[in-house]
Amino acid sequence: MRRFRERPIGAWFVLATGILLGVRTLYLMRLGRADWLAMNFQVYYHAAETAMAGGDFYAATPPDWPQYRYLYPPVSIVAFYPYALPGSWVPGYVVHTLVAAATAAVGGALLCRYVERAGRSLSRVDYVLVAGFLLLSIHSVPTLFYGNVNVHLAALTVLGFVALDRDRETLAGASVALVAFFKVFPALFGVWFLRRRAWRAAGSALATGGGLLALGVPVFGVETTRTYLTEALLPRNRADLFAGGLDPNSAYLTLRRPLSVLFPEMDPALLVLLPFALLGPVVAFLYTGIDDRTDRLVAVHGTLTATLLVLPSYFIYYVYLSFPLVALLYLMDPGRARTLFVAGAAVGNLSFTLNNAENVVRLLPEAARPALFAAVRPAFTLATPIEYGMVLMLGACVVHRATRETAVRTDASAAA
Repeated sequence: MRRFRERPIGAWFVLATGILLGVRTLYLMRLGRADWLAMNFQVYYHAAETAMAGGDFYAATPPDWPQYRYLYPPVSIVAFYPYALPGSWVPGYVVHTLVAAATAAVGGALLCRYVERAGRSLSRVDYVLVAGFLLLSIHSVPTLFYGNVNVHLAALTVLGFVALDRDRETLAGASVALVAFFKVFPALFGVWFLRRRAWRAAGSALATGGGLLALGVPVFGVETTRTYLTEALLPRNRADLFAGGLDPNSAYLTLRRPLSVLFPEMDPALLVLLPFALLGPVVAFLYTGIDDRTDRLVAVHGTLTATLLVLPSYFIYYVYLSFPLVALLYLMDPGRARTLFVAGAAVGNLSFTLNNAENVVRLLPEAARPALFAAVRPAFTLATPIEYGMVLMLGACVVHRATRETAVRTDASAAA
């Protein structure tokens, strides 16, 4: 087992800046968007209240947010029943937030112990930073503020990958399946199970996800399940948003953004398929060698990054990268790949849109503004920093794999 003795300055920098930007974001959201507090949670609350009364919970909407509806599979609504008992959304939101804090702490501890088993000694500072990144980073704070479930599910994703590393395949498959049951896109994480030939994990995932979805039919009826499939699941493709180029102020992280900007007349079907064609070979290359722990982490990171980039993912989904991202910050070998990875992770913490960037430019001396606007506008229209950062980290993974391939060939030549 390798031993890491140098201080993890890169990891500290990325984790600390993510938390600081998150605290700043929470403060700004509390000032400027106070009426948006618990917006998502109120959707869950009113849907659960309606379901418990025997009504159509897919048609239920919060009084202040009639445009938002429940989007998860039928059986999932049962998880929100306890929040509907008090008769007000406020107590449930408080409990929901406390549960998020607890799951972030558990997920952070699992991540840190994984890193320690790989030979890196961690301090209390590391434990606090990792858990804080899961809970209070710029990627997590909007989830807390709106009362979404991403922090809970991100911690469950950590559990799934850590369990797989410890050969607890049934738990790994069930954990990732629960995440995919709610958010759908993590179903692509199962590609890693297939590459690892973790058949029990794949079977567990299929049984858990398929079983929960099928359970919705006897519990809530065929029509409710059909409503979920046609009105909640299928529209998630959102191809219409990218026609003619995605709005630079849309909080999406996806390869479809730059493609829609560079090729505004591209056929929508091609715009959906091309990201898969571009990133598929990259992931396949990362899969060519997975004997070493770091190689496996690189492959997992490629899998999760590609999943987010091929789909119309939201900024707040970045938190699902926590397991491979944090582990690689601590465990990737020193060199060009690690430097590039840390740089990409730092850039990825700038979870801003064009409007945010222009507001920053307006705070600078007037003489510098024209040149900065001229640089910022095209750069943020093509992609956002979070997307640039993800591509940089993916590039770092490719550099790591290429370096390993070269080293293997060199060793083989020397042995011959």
